[in-house]
Amino acid sequence: MKNIETKWLKDFLTLAELQNFSHAAAVRNVTQPAFSRRIKSLEAELGLVLIDRSKSPIELTLCGKQFKTTAHSILYQLDEEVNRLAGSSFHGRHTVRLSAAHSIAISVLPQLHSCLFDPKLNTSLSVDANEVDDAVELLIDGKCDFLFSFYEDRLQIAPYRSIHLGRSYLYCVSAVDDSGNPLFDLATNDNVPCLDYTPESYMGRALHRANSKLTPNTVCTSSMTDFIKALVLQGKGISWLPDYAIKQELASGQLKILTEREPVPLDLYVYRYYSKLHSSCEAMWSELSKIGPIIEGGI
Repeated sequence: MKNIETKWLKDFLTLAELQNFSHAAAVRNVTQPAFSRRIKSLEAELGLVLIDRSKSPIELTLCGKQFKTTAHSILYQLDEEVNRLAGSSFHGRHTVRLSAAHSIAISVLPQLHSCLFDPKLNTSLSVDANEVDDAVELLIDGKCDFLFSFYEDRLQIAPYRSIHLGRSYLYCVSAVDDSGNPLFDLATNDNVPCLDYTPESYMGRALHRANSKLTPNTVCTSSMTDFIKALVLQGKGISWLPDYAIKQELASGQLKILTEREPVPLDLYVYRYYSKLHSSCEAMWSELSKIGPIIEGGI
């Protein structure tokens, strides 16, 4: 049994965030020598080197990055248990923290209700929907238990684990006229108005990698799939939209696929750290691993 003090964990997380011993010591209200000794005590107790002191600003070692999420989890669970004993928790339930890309939170997470809302787990969910890059950072910073997002090179290797949720496709779509025909025709006009993703957004980068373009006539750009979808439905232009977000609109005839543009594949995953999580999180992960791909791309 390791003899680790909670203040050491808080010291470590502060240092990981600020990347400077002096600044972290000031925030923790101790002298720098005392702060350094506490970090060394934590490393000695763990038998691990957590900090690469040769870098400026300092960086976490691979072990440090993995332990960062463990430290977050330990402190989070401790606070939750204290709240439970004090009667301020929600019926003693453990809160599972989920981070997700906006469109996945809206269109995909509800499909996972049997795993995420299993009453046997006695959990509550805290769902943080963000831009893809922000959602990813929450996992990297240890501020969520699971991340639901798209393929990311850096999350496919240690210290992360992943489950493939399936392959989706981005389709070029248009709203329709009163006769049910597309409002815009790429076959006869290659300058129709288009609604594009911002270049720095995940969708924008994915389309750039696939060298998939709409038209030169961009009338609006956004990083939010649901905003672009709303404008497409209003007839403001054509755009790429993921199949999981437009199934109902395609079935009802509100949107039509423009086949002049090839669909672009997107792989969906749920990610986590290798570090052991709360037992309810581990049970949820086990259920997610059993369901297989839930997204079967293609219209």
